[in-house]
Amino acid sequence: ANRARLGEAGACEAAVAALRAHAGYTGVVQRACAAVRSLASDDAANCRRLGECGGCEAVVGALLTHGANGNEGVDRAACVALEHLATNNAANRRRAVGAAGG
Repeated sequence: ANRARLGEAGACEAAVAALRAHAGYTGVVQRACAAVRSLASDDAANCRRLGECGGCEAVVGALLTHGANGNEGVDRAACVALEHLATNNAANRRRAVGAAGG
């Protein structure tokens, strides 16, 4: 119930905005990816919101940027966030694959 309320209050957009605005800061990126995962977990409406506001692209961008630097914390957080975004959501799967260059 709280997850849905957070989504309705703009938490999805805020997490994606944090990923974009602070893309160079590992700690912020890791925590924002964790927030995306939490918001997307078992919540179809939040998955849709996150996809529509660029969440898939932002998480893939974090993975490509920080993963290239060998940051395992960001790698793990981003991969789990993508798993939750893409599970049972074909549009988000397409967004993630497209953002990764596929």
